[in-house]
Amino acid sequence: MAEFKEKVREFLGANTTELLSRPRTVITIDSKTPVYEAFQTLLDNNILSAPVWDATQEKYTGFLDVRDLVSWVVFVYDEQKVQDNTRLVDLIQHGQGQFKMSGTDGVTVSYLSRRHRFQSVAAGEPLTKIVEYLANGMHRVPVVDASGKVVNIISQTNIIQAITKHVSGITFDHSTDLTLENLDVGTKSVLSVSKDATVIDTLREMDRKQRSGIALVSETGRIEGTTTAKDLGIFIRDPTLAALRQPIFEYLKAVRSQQIEIKTPLITVHASDKLTRAVALLSATKVHRVFIVDNDEDFQAVGVLSITDILRFITSP
Repeated sequence: MAEFKEKVREFLGANTTELLSRPRTVITIDSKTPVYEAFQTLLDNNILSAPVWDATQEKYTGFLDVRDLVSWVVFVYDEQKVQDNTRLVDLIQHGQGQFKMSGTDGVTVSYLSRRHRFQSVAAGEPLTKIVEYLANGMHRVPVVDASGKVVNIISQTNIIQAITKHVSGITFDHSTDLTLENLDVGTKSVLSVSKDATVIDTLREMDRKQRSGIALVSETGRIEGTTTAKDLGIFIRDPTLAALRQPIFEYLKAVRSQQIEIKTPLITVHASDKLTRAVALLSATKVHRVFIVDNDEDFQAVGVLSITDILRFITSP
């Protein structure tokens, strides 16, 4: 496994942000944009977040993230403001009262963006620097040109895919490699809810733990599914009372059947598997975490391995 670290570190140090292709345009939100319009921009472009630009201060204030809407949904539901015909604009209007404080203008795009820091790197910086940021909890790193304009946003998945594409041989298990159990990577505590729990109860748990991925388990503890941040984006398009009261497993099965992307983002590995197998699965499926299960019969999740965990392992001494 020392060879794995060495190969990846060498690759990251030898390559810069220019290795990763830039999008034609980077979606940016003006800080003066009404909250509803800003979140609608995220949904219309099928993205989870976007940098927010403050023209007055001439700087980026942070990122607007669709996951911020989880706490809004819970608040509005508990205030009994969600109806069968609730629209996103209604949800936003009711939810803005949640964070209002005296002496402020209430919830604005600028205010929300400060919850997700803007820590950029200059174009041409080595990928090592990007990985250091991502390993310390950031979900995406903006790349800026000489004028300070964002020209790319590099995610954890972008890095994992670059590693599997350009570092030869690391996605194949070798008998001498240590297993996930031996490496002691990942998290032993698995956040889960019953697959029969309602959508609102699942969102409430996501909000309480500030997580986007929760395991959905059966009565026997068998893992049968998981939530993702993209699921929230799907829900927000039609945030009705009926949807919130549905069992989470059945709701996700229904909405995912209408999506072009991966239908069942539950990816599992065993503690006896090699780290390279987990890396290959994360790269191929574009999910952010795999669940470590005890065995194929009981199929109970005994741990979680995220891209953050892997990047921390790569950057650790």
